Amino acid sequence: MWVSTKKASAFALAAIATLWSSAPRAEVKLAEAGGWIVTTDGRVNAFVSHVWGDNRPEGLNSLNWVGFNESTSSSQADAAGQLRKTKIRSGYVPSTLAFNFRKEVSENLKLASRVEVGMQITNIDPSAVADPTWMDPRSVYLDVSGKWGGVRGGRDLSLFPRQNLLMNYEIGHAYGLGFPCAYDKMFGGSCGHVGFGTLWPDFRAQLTYTTPTIAKIFSVSVGVFDPRSIPTYEWFQTPLPRFEAEAVANYSWREGWGFKLWANGFQQSIGTTESVDPDNDPMTNNSARRNFRQSAYGIGGGLQANLGPVKAGLSGYNGQGMDGFTTFTFNPIYISLGSEVNGREVKNYERKFRPTRGFLAQASVKFGNTWVMGGFGQARFDRMALDAPVSTVDAAPLLRTQTGISTGVFHRIDQIVLALDYFNAHYAFDPRNIADASSATGSRYVDVQQTVHIVNGGVTLEW
Repeated sequence: MWVSTKKASAFALAAIATLWSSAPRAEVKLAEAGGWIVTTDGRVNAFVSHVWGDNRPEGLNSLNWVGFNESTSSSQADAAGQLRKTKIRSGYVPSTLAFNFRKEVSENLKLASRVEVGMQITNIDPSAVADPTWMDPRSVYLDVSGKWGGVRGGRDLSLFPRQNLLMNYEIGHAYGLGFPCAYDKMFGGSCGHVGFGTLWPDFRAQLTYTTPTIAKIFSVSVGVFDPRSIPTYEWFQTPLPRFEAEAVANYSWREGWGFKLWANGFQQSIGTTESVDPDNDPMTNNSARRNFRQSAYGIGGGLQANLGPVKAGLSGYNGQGMDGFTTFTFNPIYISLGSEVNGREVKNYERKFRPTRGFLAQASVKFGNTWVMGGFGQARFDRMALDAPVSTVDAAPLLRTQTGISTGVFHRIDQIVLALDYFNAHYAFDPRNIADASSATGSRYVDVQQTVHIVNGGVTLEW
């Protein structure tokens, strides 16, 4: 088992709640005193989410976050190997409550701060009685800005791949649910198209500088972020922070009409130290401590067009050290999975980050207070030299793509939005070679895939 289901769920499902902090929002003024202005914003929502489809393929027993259905219990599926479950839960953005503080000290010095809490309406564990639900501080940061630009210190969305995620919010699932992230337990919001063409940014402690907007169009942000380690394979050493950057060009010629173009990236180095045999000869029994290091990195970008009632966008990413959902994840797919190489056990220091990439295309059309949206996205994973060969009998199948198709219809009544959306999630694996005594070779190849359907309906109140 990669990590405990509860710890993995807590990390993965809470992260998506953070996008609300960077999304466009209205604010309600609460007070003004001593030069400070205090406002609030937030939302409360509730959804019915029904999931049905294939259970995870056979052979993934120790990889419970590969495919859909992270539970280790075989009783989650029926006798035909099918999943079916209904939940009452929060949406892509969970219920949130935030307070904003702003003060203009001088023409060239402005202060601001934001404190936000996210809440999931359903219980974390459906089998527990009176189990408390998920509630967690999201954005907690301060901003100092002026004509020279601005500095943000605290906890907020990472720069990579923030704008990719916001495209999914603005065009697709701002008031919907999309992919539910997990099958058994609930923590933060849902995933929308995350995992199927877009990543969610880490929600990390940071110090970030943003330039002044050039010609009212272009700005650049660079920052250092709290790094992440890999405890499962004992890659703990992070002597340097994570480095991230984002460049955004946002041009609008009138309200509701414009283009946004962006690029982003990150890099983080991580290391470990292990005892190795310098001459690679087991008969000599030599041993020496040696340092090993590798880097996770990614680049992303996209283009979004807002043309009155029509919105459309295309985004993508490429890199290593991510699983299709986020960077440095609990999902083992982001690192080489083979257990043996040249007849010996693969050592922790030999495991490398898996190259991965993804893309997402989305569009929406508005008719008065009603709009419809659709999207198609895919995450792709490379096969690596240290993965078990396809010919290995009864080895776990290797996940190669996660493909998502989404659609939805939404209707606004003042500050309430009604939503109905559908998501199709398809997982494709390499063929699996299974033992078969009736075969002339003693084994045979089988096709490995999983398809899951999700229908969601709900209501959101925002202020």
